[in-house]
Amino acid sequence: MDEDLEKFKRNLGKRIKSLREERKLTQPELGALIDKDYQALGRIENGRVNPSSFIVYQIAQALKVSMNEVFDFSKP
Repeated sequence: MDEDLEKFKRNLGKRIKSLREERKLTQPELGALIDKDYQALGRIENGRVNPSSFIVYQIAQALKVSMNEVFDFSKP
């Protein structure tokens, strides 16, 4: 189970980073949009923390994508 959680956090972080970079946003810029500092966003993108569903929702809104798009780990 712990391995599944770690894999999920890594995949989610990679997906958020990919979506952010596609939109040419820096971590500080996205962080400002969701009222989080860039270090917090970095921890999410590096898979070190499991963000709440509300944080993921805020990220999706800031990136102008659906929650489904955020959780589509089949895309880079």
